[in-house]
Amino acid sequence: MSTKQGQVVAHGAFQLFSERRRGEVSELLIDVFGRGDVTALGADWRGIVYFTLDDDPELDADTVVGFDPSSGSSGPLTSVDEVLEAVRTGDIAEAVDSASFDAWRTATGRRSIDMGDCVPPALHEFMGGDPAERSTETQDLVTFIAVSAALMGRLEELGVQPGDEIPDEVFDESRWG
Repeated sequence: MSTKQGQVVAHGAFQLFSERRRGEVSELLIDVFGRGDVTALGADWRGIVYFTLDDDPELDADTVVGFDPSSGSSGPLTSVDEVLEAVRTGDIAEAVDSASFDAWRTATGRRSIDMGDCVPPALHEFMGGDPAERSTETQDLVTFIAVSAALMGRLEELGVQPGDEIPDEVFDESRWG
């Protein structure tokens, strides 16, 4: 994929990254996953990022993997060609729940979201949040991914298990700075 310009579908419900944004997000995902073969493709309005892995023995290099920073879940989805075809036809909008995005846009009075922005859950899923409860403000995707990874890392380091109360130390910047 060699496009320099990005492409926004359905008012920002899905964003096929520009060359610059692809590089920024790829670098961040390389840090998050601790592997150097990540190439970002795009993201959707929920902050789910879509990428490929160039050197994975279990996946073809054209397999698109989805990563949801809010829940921490990731997995293979489809092929690059299928994503590009869905972008071309507009069918990608249905795959990324554009009906919920349209409801969010109506509720917030927003016509669209900008390339590189997302609408994260009001509270991360891995912290007990409901993915249906979205923030009323957009957030920069790179910031969302970085904050999610940092919070998840802090929870892991503190030994917090699913269902545990979130300790105040997670948010104590002097401890982590």
